Amino acid sequence: MTTDSLDPAIARPQLGPPLLDGLRVVELAEEVAGPFASKLLADAGAETLKIEAPDGDMARRMAPFAEPSPHRETSTTWLAYNTSKQSVVLDLDTTAGRRVLQELVAATDILVTDRTPARLAALDLNPDDLRERYPRLIVAAVTPFGLVGSAAGWPSTALTRAHASGSAAGVRRNLGANTGAPLMAGAKVHEADGGTALALAIWAALIARERYGHGQIVDVASTDAMMNMDRVDISIAHNDGGPPPRPPTKGGSAFGGRLECSDGHLIAVTPQSHQWAGLITAMGDPAWAFDADGNLIDRMQLGEEASDAIEEWARARTRDEVFRALQSNSAPAGPVMRPSEVMNSEQERVRGFFDVLDHPVAPSSRYPQFAAQWTGSERAPRSSAPLLGSSSADVTRPHLSPWTPAQARRAGVIG
Repeated sequence: MTTDSLDPAIARPQLGPPLLDGLRVVELAEEVAGPFASKLLADAGAETLKIEAPDGDMARRMAPFAEPSPHRETSTTWLAYNTSKQSVVLDLDTTAGRRVLQELVAATDILVTDRTPARLAALDLNPDDLRERYPRLIVAAVTPFGLVGSAAGWPSTALTRAHASGSAAGVRRNLGANTGAPLMAGAKVHEADGGTALALAIWAALIARERYGHGQIVDVASTDAMMNMDRVDISIAHNDGGPPPRPPTKGGSAFGGRLECSDGHLIAVTPQSHQWAGLITAMGDPAWAFDADGNLIDRMQLGEEASDAIEEWARARTRDEVFRALQSNSAPAGPVMRPSEVMNSEQERVRGFFDVLDHPVAPSSRYPQFAAQWTGSERAPRSSAPLLGSSSADVTRPHLSPWTPAQARRAGVIG
């Protein structure tokens, strides 16, 4: 796909509405996996109603917080995974709250949920029953271990899911920790895997609905999604047959690694002979890398002996100088970019990947778009994560009779 010119004088092609314009999503999910799937749908234009308990999604209470801190509207996790949604607060412990939810589901295209089968049954939202009642509804569930099987109802946390999937093994290897207490990458980095898998499966179900006229039950297990996305670690464990080796203690090595430059850091990866030769060429063919006959010494023989020289060479140059030198000599490398550098890069500016979104409580910030563009459809207008219950009255009004929204709020049904 070619990038449209940024010159406003050049006419742009006529675009159709956002890809998922006209679709409605009801989200009954918290924290990361389910909300991320719904966020991707919202970014593509779907109207997305987020159902929250009176005290809100648990993500609202997850640190770190933007200013003011702490505040239920300023959790960075909450802000990141809930753009372009409407917040509807329902007390599902009340009969009236459950009735309103069921009516909202009856009028929607997609139900996104992370509730276990037992919890869905208690809400009268059993997926098989819903499919019979509403043949075109897509019920999309992302749960720790799936909707079926002996583990379907097991409780879990991000830690147990990371280890049940094997995804935490890479953290242990990177830290050289072959024994000891379990470890896990921070910021729930594996949790979005389930949301990505669910969004893709929903898209496929939408295509199937257009072809065959009926919806689907989409069942994603977070642990399965993590295993599917974490191919490198599983391949290493399968082929090595044992715990991964302890990495070098230094940041860089004869094979590359993390290199400190005069103005930042860079990652170089040179496990193959021609890549090692490229690194040596980029350094100006230092004498220590060659034997008495002028032949390049195999990197396995030098090992850590070359680390100090490589690090000294990198520290004397800027990150860009080291990157360009390695790149031009076929030695794989990449600069370690600060978040501000990524957001302000010319490439992302041209792609329009980051939107500046205003928020009534949190500071205005840049938020990533959907990571795809479509040549025939406009990008959907976006908004920051909603205030708790900000759409409760408007969305539930048709379903509250004989109550008014004010009466329902006083009764504790909506918030």
